[in-house]
Amino acid sequence: MIATDVRGLAVLADGAHTAFAAGAVAALAAAGARWSVAAGAGLGAHVAALAVVGEAEEAARRWHRQGEAGAPVFQSRLAVGRERLGDEPGLLLLADAWRLGGWLAEEGRDAFLAPERADLPGRLRHADAALLVAIEDLGAGRRQWVWAEELDADGAWQLLRAAASYPAGWGATGGGSGVALRWGGVGACAGLEAPWRTRPASWDVVCGFPMPAVTRPGLGTALLDAVQRRGEVVAAATVATWLESAGSPARVVAPAAGSYLAWAARDGADLGVEYPLPNERNGELLASLVEYGRHAAGRSGAEQG
Repeated sequence: MIATDVRGLAVLADGAHTAFAAGAVAALAAAGARWSVAAGAGLGAHVAALAVVGEAEEAARRWHRQGEAGAPVFQSRLAVGRERLGDEPGLLLLADAWRLGGWLAEEGRDAFLAPERADLPGRLRHADAALLVAIEDLGAGRRQWVWAEELDADGAWQLLRAAASYPAGWGATGGGSGVALRWGGVGACAGLEAPWRTRPASWDVVCGFPMPAVTRPGLGTALLDAVQRRGEVVAAATVATWLESAGSPARVVAPAAGSYLAWAARDGADLGVEYPLPNERNGELLASLVEYGRHAAGRSGAEQG
């Protein structure tokens, strides 16, 4: 039984936004924060999992390494297909929209999450910690929080895979006869109760997207961009509802116009124009997002202090 006076951590982020969340959580941990219960939506669930077992800095390091390697985690399925075909003149590789199971290649996601495949529930139990993951069961037609420590090792890893998968990114996991078709992404938290309704505590809430949502004047009409934008808007509105009804979280860390301007240290820095959508595959940008997350968390702590 977890005491009611411990801190909780909620991390919500898709794709490249997770680099910001990892930097922010690492900064909170470096400042002394410790968590016994965590909740996550999207790839942010992975950051939450590492943080609650005492490895917040490891999450930030992984995203720095992704930056150094050119962000292989976000390689598209089409790019993988082109590599397999080779540079054959006269061949054109096109996506089949009716059969394409996600825009991003599963190999990148699975390689990134591989270290947690061994025994995540065991590590949670060893740390006397709990982890909630937001998931959407498309076949059953429901969204829910799932306790990761109640699953076996493979089940917990499959849960992280499903949580990381989001519309316009990685396709839903599972499917077929008798197998749940599950999706995650930050949008999976919509309609769910705030995680602290389950385990009362003081909470830190880290969002990889601006909260509240900012205007994006440069947003185009491309379907991939629009779906990503929709996810962050829905999640931002959901978190706002949680905060209005709960009143217990001590602090929220999210990209904001003021912190971005201070971090960028240049006139005209505009969060709504320059902050990426989740599918951004830019190694230099990922490393920068980790550092911006650290800055935003430090600024949040100073303002609350």
